[in-house]
Amino acid sequence: MKQDKKEKRNNILYSVLGFVLGIAMCGIGIYGMILNRIESQEYKNTTDKREVIAVVESCREIDNSDDKDKNKKNSRSVKYRTKLAFEVDGKAYEETYNQKVYVGDKVKVEVYRTSKGIYKLRPYNNLVNFVFYCVAIPLGFIIAIASVYSIGLIVKKKE
Repeated sequence: MKQDKKEKRNNILYSVLGFVLGIAMCGIGIYGMILNRIESQEYKNTTDKREVIAVVESCREIDNSDDKDKNKKNSRSVKYRTKLAFEVDGKAYEETYNQKVYVGDKVKVEVYRTSKGIYKLRPYNNLVNFVFYCVAIPLGFIIAIASVYSIGLIVKKKE
């Protein structure tokens, strides 16, 4: 009897966690799509786009995956998180950049003025991020609905 109660409680807990995960996925998808759209529109509508020289302050490897492929002996995919510092009209800015460079290097980057008057790096909205956001919304919704249904089944079994 105690084992059965504990199992039901754990099932409810996992279902609630699934519900929270589903709602979080929906939220991330919606937030990402909105942010992506806002940045694209702001970049498109800005009247001040410039190329500036930025100095690399730090660069670190964030993803290192080795893929074994039949055609390639060793295929390596590495991603970098780089911190750039640049100056526009006497004001200093810092942004992250996703290419491999070395500390102290100078990189030519395109920046634009936002509606708030600050300068940001040109947005690189890629298709992979957009597809991720689009998939996260319905997948999160399905997970949340399945979790609610699961909780309903568990509660009915109690009765």
